[in-house]
Amino acid sequence: MLTNFRTAFVVLCGLLPTAVLADGLIYQLPADGTWARFDLDTKGTGPGGKESTLIGSLTLSSVGTAEVDGEACRWIEIGAEGKLDDQTFTDIKKLLIPEKHLGNGKDPLEHLLKVWVKQSTVADGTLRQIEDLKGTGARQLARLRLFLPGPFKTSEKLDKVAVESKLEKLEYEGLTAHEKTDHPGNLSLDSTYIIRLHPTAPFGVVTYENTTKVERGGQSEGTVTMKLKLVDFGKDAKSALPDSK
Repeated sequence: MLTNFRTAFVVLCGLLPTAVLADGLIYQLPADGTWARFDLDTKGTGPGGKESTLIGSLTLSSVGTAEVDGEACRWIEIGAEGKLDDQTFTDIKKLLIPEKHLGNGKDPLEHLLKVWVKQSTVADGTLRQIEDLKGTGARQLARLRLFLPGPFKTSEKLDKVAVESKLEKLEYEGLTAHEKTDHPGNLSLDSTYIIRLHPTAPFGVVTYENTTKVERGGQSEGTVTMKLKLVDFGKDAKSALPDSK
């Protein structure tokens, strides 16, 4: 998102593959107007052991409906804000996606119809539309695969555990998966996911954890661990980008 995960975080965000990896934050699709806010805690370690920390929040919202070519679609907004080391940031993306491609086992990023973005660190924070969704625009959206990576190739169920959350202390089911993928330039990503779920959570997800080790040519370029935890939700979502259509 900003400057200083310098190899691990930037490489991870910029070069995540478009191949399917794991179910993401939209495990189920709630009624329009639903929002969920997660605490966001990300730690990265670069090649020389240099550490960086990103602390903030991520809000996932359904902020409108539309019909495109006879298909029901949703406007899904993902807004992150916080501080990466000593620099603050905001990052808002508004995505128009057919409803049939939202939920467990789906890959919404492969079916984007429209995308609007507003980032404090890009183009002076102005609202802009990404039009080339399969070309250069797809690379700009690559970091969304941290949150919406697609369905698991393989996964294992975890025993239920008690977790403190906005839903109170309940027993939550879980799943885990491990994926290792190779990419051009001798780049290798080794990722482990742990996701805790409950049907009463707005989008199904209570906690979401991803740890990825980045290697190039067999040499470590760092490790990034991202943790999200549901802390609040509601049914009165309003778009942070009301002028985008």
